[in-house]
Parts: sequence; structure tokens; C-alpha cells
Amino acid sequence: MNARPHCGDSRRVSVVIASHQRHREVVRAVRSVLDQTLPPVEVVVSNDGPDPEKGRLLANLEDKRVRFVEAPRRRNASATRNFGISQAQGDWIALLDDDDIWLPRKLEHQFEALEMANVPTAILAGVERVYPRQGKVRYRPDGTVQAVNAVHDAMFTGAGGVHTSTVMAPAKAFRSYEFNEDAERHEDWEWLLEAGQELPLVITPEVVCECRLTPGEGLRKPGEYDYTWRWYLRNRHLMPSTTRGRFVSKILSTKAAHDRKLKALPALLGELIDNAALSHSNLRWFLLPWIVPAAARRRLRDLRAS
Repeated sequence: MNARPHCGDSRRVSVVIASHQRHREVVRAVRSVLDQTLPPVEVVVSNDGPDPEKGRLLANLEDKRVRFVEAPRRRNASATRNFGISQAQGDWIALLDDDDIWLPRKLEHQFEALEMANVPTAILAGVERVYPRQGKVRYRPDGTVQAVNAVHDAMFTGAGGVHTSTVMAPAKAFRSYEFNEDAERHEDWEWLLEAGQELPLVITPEVVCECRLTPGEGLRKPGEYDYTWRWYLRNRHLMPSTTRGRFVSKILSTKAAHDRKLKALPALLGELIDNAALSHSNLRWFLLPWIVPAAARRRLRDLRAS
């Protein structure tokens, strides 16, 4: 059964897939979009520079909704995604990474969730099923996040956060807030926090996307504390004190521990104190990576997932 229209909302969805190098994977991703029970008006594959072979493979799908566009110069994922968004014509824009796939009712479930939330518009997201090369299947978010949130309340909770491949929002939100092309990483966090100043977040509880990690891949890059600390200093004004406390205790402390940045501890503790976030829970998360080895933490996460 197709989703019922939400009052006054058009269902004209453009799907934007930023792509680099991957050929077989992006064709698989596009097929998963074309199989949606609520069909999009177009699938814009925005490639990081020229790739005639990829263009040929996508043309072989013989679907007029598929548009292959080549970013004018190679740069990074944010620039490629922004270029694709600039070419999109729908009233809503949904993002998909070129190595992920959607389940057939992804768009339908999300519009149903918007209707149930009884809000005029929102950033829509959903649950992603992650198949690691080793270990248990994981879900992000893991079910502990409420359906309707302020964006910052759903981020950095330890529940897995919001993954880009499940995100859909009104096109005007992507026009107002572009992905930061100067950012080496965390550009998705930054976009969500910025757009979330205006829009609530509605998360459908259904699994709408699947990700299969390749060897050497993880859900989050370990370490690189210095970069993430600088990112936090630039963007902490977008977070209330509770979110800052979670970010410091669950993200920054883990990265500092991985990089053995003992000198970072006074500044991180200072952030928790300044934001009145030195709770028992945050302190436990803060100390955990310094006390429990990473391998043991992974086993604990696998046990939790099972």
C-alpha cells in the first residue's frame, strides 16, 4: 500500500548519490532506488569528475529517471554531493551513499512517519542495518532514540546516530545549508546540526537502508583527535550543553584515548565542567576508552547487539 499524501506536501523526491570510483556498487544502489514502492521523480548520480564507464553502466539501466552528472572538478564528497543537489529538481531530496542500498519501502515508511509525527515538515531519517565483515549485525540508531527529536538530541547518544544514506529533507533545507566543502570529515554532522536549527528530526523505526562494510572499514574512523577537536570548537555553538557533554565524553575522549593524547584530558574535562555535563553517565563514557581496550569494547558492543 502506498503512503497517503501529507497535507499540502508534494512527494516529488529527487535522490542524490555522490559517487567516486565505485561502479558495481553504484549500479546496485541505483537499482534499490528504482525499486521503491513510492517512486522518486529522479535519481541524480553526481560523480567526482569524469567517468565515461560509469555513465555507460547507468545508461544501460534504461530508466529515464536516472541522470548521471559529472562534477566540474574532482574535490571531495561534500563538493560532489553539493553539485548533485544543485542539479536536483524535486521538492524533497534524499541522500544515498554509493555503496549502500535502500529497502523497497524506504521512502514510503519515511513519509508515513512524517504523517504520524503531525509536523508540517522535518528532516527524515531511519534505521540502517550494518553488516560488518566480522562480528554481529548492528543497527543505527539502535532503537533507543525517540521518533521525533530535536536533531541534536539524536546525535552522539551512543545509539548510532543518524546515517547520511537514510536522510531526506525538503530541497530548500539543502539549498539553505550546503555541505561544508572545506571539511575533511564530519560534514554530515555539521549539516544536520545546522539544518536542525530550523527543522525537527523524524526517525522511522523501520530498517530502511543496508550497509555492508568492506575489509578495513568501520562505522567511525578511530583516532584523528586533533581534527575532531578543532571541528568541535568551530561547531559547538550549534549544540546545547547536554549535546556538548555527550560529544566530549563519547567522541572526543575515545579519539584522544586511541591517539594516546594524555595532554588532551584537562581540556576535555574542562569542557564537561564548563557545560555542567560532568554527570555519572558522561564520566563513565569518558573514562571507558582509557580503561577498557578497544577490542574488549567491540566485544561488548557485539554482545549488546545480539
